[in-house]
Amino acid sequence: MKYIQPLRKPMTEKFLNCSVFHYDCNKVIEGLVRSLKSTGLNPAGLLIMGASGLGKTTAIRLFKEQYSRPATETHSYQTIVPVITPENGTVKSMTCALLKALGCPTPDRGSAHSMFIRAVKLMENLETKIIIFDEIQHLTEKNAQKKTKPVINFVKNLMSETNCPVVLVGMPDAKDLLELDEQIERRFSKSIVLNPFSMNNENVNHDYTDTDLFFSFLHTIADIMPIDTINIEDPVVAKRILAASKGKISIIIKILEYVIENNEGELATLSDFSRAYSEISDYDIQYCPFIITTKQLEKLYFLEG
Repeated sequence: MKYIQPLRKPMTEKFLNCSVFHYDCNKVIEGLVRSLKSTGLNPAGLLIMGASGLGKTTAIRLFKEQYSRPATETHSYQTIVPVITPENGTVKSMTCALLKALGCPTPDRGSAHSMFIRAVKLMENLETKIIIFDEIQHLTEKNAQKKTKPVINFVKNLMSETNCPVVLVGMPDAKDLLELDEQIERRFSKSIVLNPFSMNNENVNHDYTDTDLFFSFLHTIADIMPIDTINIEDPVVAKRILAASKGKISIIIKILEYVIENNEGELATLSDFSRAYSEISDYDIQYCPFIITTKQLEKLYFLEG
């Protein structure tokens, strides 16, 4: 039997290829640029924290796309190197992950020390300017506690030997890592926290509230939606979307992806959003934000206590 790869509709692909992200992602990219500028004698570390689904990975991808130095006919560059922190989080596994990200064909060969020397040399050859360790929360898990301090020393040594800034990216508890070492805390004096969307009317800056930013995001989404839908900028519909996603941009996009992909040319209604929610969510569908009454919506999702 011939295998057929199922494909998304072209309009769904086009929607997903649009870069729409949380306001806080701008802060992440600005912070990454500041760290990149510090490459040299006094590299500045950066800690980026936030729950999953808030756009950390998207911000890193956009930063890399914009600031990576392109290869030439005679030389390859790896100016920006994102690395996924391994779950076991030892010095050797971290160095191996770094070597792999740098393109080393034998990343696990040799001792941790020899691997570190190879990584430093390879970074020099590839003119690496910044290292980004993502999923750094693996180092805070209980089974990794005994190994964390040596890994922190590894990060310090990497910055000292290469004069490259290191960026640590992870869940909110990643901040605990900095308390393990006074020197690393000084090197990582700047941190950025990504928060989910909200509608509390709290000031984000002098010009905007969190509600303003959420509606600005929805307005951008509405402009690029390839199908006709209910008005997602309607305050009640916006609250339903916020409740369903818990303010996470990744869940909002997944809901909209399902709605677009399964649309048959008619106006997408709350029922379509409800079906999308049930497909992508593990939440109790009985309390689906898209089908309960407005009064229930307020009581279940927006009234404190």
